Amino acid sequence: MKLFLLAACILGMAVCAPQQMYMEFDIVHAPAQAEHLIPAGAPADTLDVLLPVDAKGRPIAGLGRGFIKQDVSWPNVKGTREVYYPFGFYPPKPAPVVPDAPVVPVAPVAPVVPAAPAVPAAPVQRIVAASKPAAEPSSDDDDEDDD
Repeated sequence: MKLFLLAACILGMAVCAPQQMYMEFDIVHAPAQAEHLIPAGAPADTLDVLLPVDAKGRPIAGLGRGFIKQDVSWPNVKGTREVYYPFGFYPPKPAPVVPDAPVVPVAPVAPVVPAAPAVPAAPVQRIVAASKPAAEPSSDDDDEDDD
């Protein structure tokens, strides 16, 4: 059982390992896809960009995805916290389909005449149900004795 658990852990780590390596660069190297995610008003020295790199440590050209890292300092906490903004991981939205030929307007259809309302088979008779008036409750003077 222990061997099975060890093998499952090793296999899980191998499957979940990132397929690409990322390296941290200065924010000036951010691709065009990341420009709209750069936080406004953030100091440039707190921003970095993480880009995918090849085996030699060079950024992979053509891949416009990665992360923008911002170091945020908290007033009551020592050090800084890192906030990551992903970009480029979502597939691009497909372009709208444009027809080749202009669409010819369809001639208007004649309005449909509504059908005559259905007539009931027999006349409706109202039924009024009346009941006897409710009897007045008798006075019960011995409520004190019921305890």
